[in-house]
Amino acid sequence: MKTTPISTLGIANSTRLSMIKAQNALAKASEELSSGRFADVGLALGARTGQSVELRQELARIGTILDTNGLVAARLDTSQAALSNIQGTAEDVLGVLIAVRENPQAADIVAPQAELNLKGLFGSLNANLNGQYLFAGINTDVEPLADYLGPPVSAAKTAVDTAFAGFFGFGQGDPGVAGITRADMETFLDTAFAPLFADPQWGATWSTASDQNLQSRVSTNEVIATSANANEQAFRDLTMAYTMLVDLGAQALPAPAYEAIVERAIGLVGGAMQDVTTIQARLGVAQNRVADASERMSIQRDILTGQITGLENVDPYEAATRVNALMSQVEVSYNLTARIREMSLLRYL
Repeated sequence: MKTTPISTLGIANSTRLSMIKAQNALAKASEELSSGRFADVGLALGARTGQSVELRQELARIGTILDTNGLVAARLDTSQAALSNIQGTAEDVLGVLIAVRENPQAADIVAPQAELNLKGLFGSLNANLNGQYLFAGINTDVEPLADYLGPPVSAAKTAVDTAFAGFFGFGQGDPGVAGITRADMETFLDTAFAPLFADPQWGATWSTASDQNLQSRVSTNEVIATSANANEQAFRDLTMAYTMLVDLGAQALPAPAYEAIVERAIGLVGGAMQDVTTIQARLGVAQNRVADASERMSIQRDILTGQITGLENVDPYEAATRVNALMSQVEVSYNLTARIREMSLLRYL
């Protein structure tokens, strides 16, 4: 038989240990009351912890996609605004060209306006959002088009000058421009000028954009194209039309040759306007798909949040009751410990 001595020190230590346990339990219960969630989810859920982890991973994935969709929607909105500017400018130019088709004297007015239009077109196509160029395809960190007239003089300007001089034997500012016939101008446009706006010359002298548009994941199982690029035919045609009005010596051309340029520009601008409308429609479809996907993902996020809440959240009333009970227990432990420490035989001797 073994006897264990009982002393005030042993009783005090036992009470102190009980108080420490109660304090730890109180801290845990207070955390659960303030957060509304189990302090130790793994301990509380046991075998269901894996389910909670999977739900939270899916919730994080959906949250990431929703954040990305917000950026995609902003990029599409900005792209649509740029396309609207391009379309509006093209409409104005088309009206002017139709009005001055048979009036070579109007070249002094048309050329400066076309130069502004060319700068405006390049400005729209060089638009960027958060440091990413919207019409550069997947080359979002590179400005797609360089200023045609400079400074410095662009490779495109040099290519046009070279093509003109190579075909006619003199530059655009030479007096010989006044002797160019309509047939010569049409042949030049078809054989020497138009190829500058087709591949591979377009990519070599005009554009650094990629033909591949951005792809964005807008839902867990849906990836769509969410951009346009400066290499689209509409933008090549508008660039060609504005450039021929600006830099083929239109002010000095005889009437028949000037009419050839204007008629070609009218055809290019008219076709480009239809193509720009097609691009707008394509991006509009992408906008709708992004909005629909975000709406569906928001619903999924709410469902997942509800499931996680059902697994991990504590009953606030039960948590409050447990906190109050533990606080009372700790207070009692403090009082007992203080009284036991006051017990001494010396008081009774």
